[in-house]
Amino acid sequence: MELRPKRKILFLAIAVCIAFSVAFAGNLAATEIDHDCTGENCPVCLHIETAKGFLKTLKTAGSFSSLTGHSVFTAKIPENNAECNIYPHSPIALKVRFIS
Repeated sequence: MELRPKRKILFLAIAVCIAFSVAFAGNLAATEIDHDCTGENCPVCLHIETAKGFLKTLKTAGSFSSLTGHSVFTAKIPENNAECNIYPHSPIALKVRFIS
């Protein structure tokens, strides 16, 4: 499957957005880890928890997509269409069978 230039640009833009998101989420969590917490509903703590949740979601999505890709690319591809054809008889063979 060949990707068109518009799709290549789209995939590149998505990859760049994800890379910047991961970098900024990691940077936020690293720089604000020793802040002066104001207690419950601290805005910095909420941002850190949101960044951790985002990174966890990306990790889960990456694992799922890699497992899906692995199962798709290692699936057995039949040599001929007879194995995957749900109607093994042609319409003519069925008509001859029906008449006889």
